[in-house]
Amino acid sequence: MTSVAAGRTAARWLASPVVPVGAGGVVHVNVNCRDLERSLAFYRDVLGLQPVTRTNPEQPQPGAAFGLEWAQWDAWMMAGPRGFGAPVVDLLQWVVPEPVERHDGGTVGLCRLRMGGGAAYAALADPDGLAIDVRPGPPGLTGVTVACSDPDRSSAFYRTLGVGGFVELVEGVGTAPAGANTVGIWRLALATADIDADVAELSRAGVRCLSDPVEMSMGPGLPVLRFVLFPDPDGTMLELIERPASPAGPR
Repeated sequence: MTSVAAGRTAARWLASPVVPVGAGGVVHVNVNCRDLERSLAFYRDVLGLQPVTRTNPEQPQPGAAFGLEWAQWDAWMMAGPRGFGAPVVDLLQWVVPEPVERHDGGTVGLCRLRMGGGAAYAALADPDGLAIDVRPGPPGLTGVTVACSDPDRSSAFYRTLGVGGFVELVEGVGTAPAGANTVGIWRLALATADIDADVAELSRAGVRCLSDPVEMSMGPGLPVLRFVLFPDPDGTMLELIERPASPAGPR
């Protein structure tokens, strides 16, 4: 996106309606890992999160919603004491395609988690090297850092989303990793009661989703979910999820 186009997009976002896109707030932050069992042990034993819902589709599905040809994963939703009443970590190992490293040298994108659960402040890294700030308080995901190339432009964009103070913006260089199977944080998911209305609002703001809203299986015993992915001005991925009627919890 050129600087002129970016300026026009920011102006449109500033003029957006009071009701934000993703008004249901943050559902989860997706963290891609190389080894699910190893990462699960870290997030459980070191950070105090509990695995509450496993999503593991039994076969690959068309992956256009992720920008992939086919998509299959194995994942655990890792939650604090409030369960799905607060944002959770979607700890995910890709099966099809396999996980890949980020090799472009850029620093833009979802880059750091903020967690409660420590007796004092601590700067940690998960088994794949993801930076995590742990602060005093009950265990749980409290926020995420997004590096962006133009803080003013990104601030205008994120003000229209239902993220509150959950997202911290810092300056970076480059563009966000494109591959959904890139190791590290790849997407931030928001809940919506009307995905079609939100997609229409995104379109009016000049934001193109990766696909139309799609339905995908989450695995045995879980509801099919309808969702869509869209980029921020640097290509950092966000997701809109229509919450299912089932209390089993969203992906």
